[in-house]
Formats: sequence, C-alpha cells, structure tokens
Amino acid sequence: ERFFTTFWLLLIPTQLGRHFWLKESSVMGVRVDFLSIIFYLTDIVWLVWIGFGIKNKKNSSKKVISNLFSFQNFVLLLFVVVNVIFAEARWVAIYRWLRLGQWWLTWQMVRKNKAEMKALLKKIVPIWIIFEAFLGLAQVVKGGSLNGVLWWLGERRFVYGGIGIAQIRLFDEGWIRAYGTFSHPNSLAGFLLLVWWWFKETRRENGENKMGKLWYWVVNWCAILGIILAGSRTVWGLTILFLIIDQLRATKFELKNRKFRRQLMGKSCLFLGIICLVLGVVSINYRVSDFLGGWDVDSFKKREMLALSAIKMIRSSPLFGVGAGNFVVNLPKYRVGNFYWMQPVHNIFLLAWSEIGILGLIVFLVLGSEEARKIDWKKRIFFLMIVCLTGMIDHYWLTLPQNSWLLAIFLGII
Repeated sequence: ERFFTTFWLLLIPTQLGRHFWLKESSVMGVRVDFLSIIFYLTDIVWLVWIGFGIKNKKNSSKKVISNLFSFQNFVLLLFVVVNVIFAEARWVAIYRWLRLGQWWLTWQMVRKNKAEMKALLKKIVPIWIIFEAFLGLAQVVKGGSLNGVLWWLGERRFVYGGIGIAQIRLFDEGWIRAYGTFSHPNSLAGFLLLVWWWFKETRRENGENKMGKLWYWVVNWCAILGIILAGSRTVWGLTILFLIIDQLRATKFELKNRKFRRQLMGKSCLFLGIICLVLGVVSINYRVSDFLGGWDVDSFKKREMLALSAIKMIRSSPLFGVGAGNFVVNLPKYRVGNFYWMQPVHNIFLLAWSEIGILGLIVFLVLGSEEARKIDWKKRIFFLMIVCLTGMIDHYWLTLPQNSWLLAIFLGII
C-alpha cells in the first residue's frame, strides 16, 4: 500500500495518458483535447491506492451504504443528472463529473490519512521541484523538448517557433518558456508556486533546525528557478510579494527596534532610487520591452473575449449551466465577434458558473461549508491567494490533471 501511495504521488506532475476521441471532441472540425476522454497512468495507480483504502476502512459495509443514500448525496446526484441532460456533449459532461468525484474522493482519502501523506510529501515535493526546474532549464537551453524517455512522462514535443508555443524575449533574444512535463508554462508556474509555498510552510511549522539548511536552499532556489523559466507574469508578481512578506515575517521581532527601522527605511529608499534611475534610463533611450518581452501581445484580449463568451453562456443558462466540461463545445455559439480561440475561459469562477450554473455553485458551497469551517484560513491565506489570484486569469486548477490533483491533495492536508 505504501509503495502505491508513493508511486501515485510521484506521478502527480506527469501526464502519460491515452486519449479516446468522441464525436463531441471536435468543434468546427478541429479536435480539442479538453473534450476527449483521457485515461492516465496516474488513474491506474490511483485505483489501486483507493482499493487499499476501501479494504482497510474500519466502517462496516452497511454504514458505508447508508451514507451513500444520504439526502445530500441524493440532491447532488439529482443536480448532476439535470446538468448532464442540459449538456450538448453529454459524454464529456459525464466524464467531467466522474473526474470531480475522483478528486472529491482523493480529498477525503488524504484528509483521513493526513499524517502519512504529510510525511511522504516532505520527501516527494522536493523531488517534484528539482526535477521540473532542471527539466525546464534544459528545455530553455536547448530551445525545445528533450524527447526520449521524458515523452513518456508527459513532456510535449515542441521547438522554438512552433505554432502556439509560449515564448519570451530577453535582451532582444528569443527563448522558449519552460514546459517541464506540463502542457503549458503557466500550468507549471502555478504548480511550482503552490508546492513551494507548502514546502516553506512545512519548514516553518516543523522548525528550521529540523531541515538541513543546504537542502532547504537547494529546493528553495530550484523552485525560484523553475518559476522564472516558466515565465508567468502573474506568478512572478506573487513570488516577489511572497518573498517580501517572508522577509518581513523573519524580522518581525526586530521591527520594534528603532535602529532596525532606520536601516530598513534606508534600504527601501535606496532600492526605490535604483528602480527610478533604471526606469529613467529606459524611458529615454529604450522601451521596457527591449529588455524583457515576447509574451503573446493579444493575451489580455483573448482572456477578455473568453470572459464575455462565458457571461453570455451564464445569461442563457444561469441555473444549470451549459454542462460540465462543455464550455468549449458551446464557444462557437456564444463567441464574441470573429474570435475562435478554442480554450476554456481563463477564470475558474466564470468557468464553474457557466458550466454548472448558480444552482451547482450553491450545492457545492452547502456541501463544502462544513469542511471549510474546519480550516484555519488565517494560516492558509497564502494558499487561498495563490489559487484565487492565478485562477482569476487562468483555468488550469479546474481543467489540467496535475494542478487538479495537487489542489485535491493540499485541500485534504489543510
């Protein structure tokens, strides 16, 4: 059982899977991977892990069956059936609901085995961070994917200049953004930021002396390296914010010291002066984009158009939504202008509302309110900030497997 638990956790950042394409998986003649049925190696190992959990469950089978037929579960099942009926691509909707059930069950299993999962994650999270950071570095240096055995871990095949490949420009030289074993650098950046937060919080809770300083700094700087190479501007901003807050936390007792306050103010003024000087030089002779740029210039416009399409879907079906996983299916019908970017809306709140409606959101809020009250959100405010702020401009926490698995695991732990 411990072997399969460890193996499953090690596989979380990977995405080796088999796609099963349905008739509904094509939109306007183009196959869309968000609409295919995918069975991952992670799912196979997860089934074994869940099987051990059920076998070792202390509750009697009669009690388990009685819990399944509770009023809350009946209401949820009724809503799921209605949501599937309203969906245009019903098999896609059924698949998405099965995924949600899988992540809910994962959350519950992790919660009930919290001590064991924490002990394993202390060893596995650093492996995730170091592996993805150095793989991303190798991809950036090479200017494309490494291929070989890494393809079996989920590394997509890409080269600089490929269609839809994320790029960045530094000092007027083009670079690939790090993908790791993820489908997009933004997804990798969000994953690394969340696991980095958990790693630092675990060190703080367990005491700094219980973790080797050298090992801590290796993992810490690998996380920062991976985040930089992934090139997500939102995650960059959050990383800088967290580093500042972390520094203030480390010196909270010294803030009462008058001499320390003067030194802090002097350093802040010096730092501000350097920034003003650099910006002054840049504004006279160069553009800021001459030093750092290369992102998709239409990035904000694309997100805006998808958000407007989501609002149109919500207005047309406010109660039950257009069906779980059916946003992209309905996009041509609700598109704004001549916009054909076949992606889910880059906002997890609009995505959830458009697909399951206001009734679905209410059902989930009611069912999850009891568990949410058990969480000390003051201690987990960074977790909330990472998921909510990145979720407001991207969709990977709800749509991409590695991020969704991670979210379910960490929700179980906290």
